[in-house]
Amino acid sequence: MKYKLSSEPTFIKVSVQSVDNPHDLYSGLDTLMKSHLDRHFIINVSGLNLKDSYAKEIQRLLDKFKTGKRSVIFITSVEDLSFFDERSPVVPTEVEAVDFLEMEEIERKLTGDGEEE
Repeated sequence: MKYKLSSEPTFIKVSVQSVDNPHDLYSGLDTLMKSHLDRHFIINVSGLNLKDSYAKEIQRLLDKFKTGKRSVIFITSVEDLSFFDERSPVVPTEVEAVDFLEMEEIERKLTGDGEEE
């Protein structure tokens, strides 16, 4: 998997440039997210020609890394949104991804989710 990584104040932004196959996408992002368990992620896959098999690997990642303490949000093209459940944190623009992340942070603060006990 080839990607660009940038660290923003509140999240890590990953722009996936190319992958060889769905497993390559999963394993590359899995390794990356495991090395930054305390950070939010916005992952842009809009440059890829997604197929159902890629969407399934993305959903596996979302399920694996879903916690009360951090957000993982994917950016994909409008055309590829149909591959995902409407409740999945998958949006078509970076602005929407940042808004989604901020709304999840507000929700965590209001409900007390993600706080240390």
